[in-house]
Amino acid sequence: MNRPFQPAAVDQVLGLLRVIYSLGGKTDIYRIDEEVEIGFDEISLAVGAAESLGLVAVRSGDVELTELGRKAVLDLDDARQEIAKRLASLTPFADILALLRRKAPAPLGEVTELLCGLGYCGDVAWRRIVAWAVLFGLIEVTPDDLVLPGNSA
Repeated sequence: MNRPFQPAAVDQVLGLLRVIYSLGGKTDIYRIDEEVEIGFDEISLAVGAAESLGLVAVRSGDVELTELGRKAVLDLDDARQEIAKRLASLTPFADILALLRRKAPAPLGEVTELLCGLGYCGDVAWRRIVAWAVLFGLIEVTPDDLVLPGNSA
């Protein structure tokens, strides 16, 4: 079974990477809390999401950028394909892609039901997951709320 993704906002994860980079590429997680204006619970989600994508490594309370994390800070477009590949292997993205292989297009409501069944209930959680999937090209959402496989799927 693949690992579940922490439902952090894309901008929070990218901001986390920039903060760590500005602090020399490695810092204590509590130092991050001092540097940003979001709650520790949101920082924890961002660290978990970044770690599951291989953008940071966490050891003994220290968070360190990986090579891919550094690449994402310096040129996100350069890291986009590798991040998309990693996203596609994680729950719930792998599950969304499996649904779209069986049935495309799928109504957005069906995708949100799938996400809720995987523990990503609530407006904030599913919107964050969809935002990641769209940004990294795993899916496209049409104006009439149909979900299609994206360019990176």
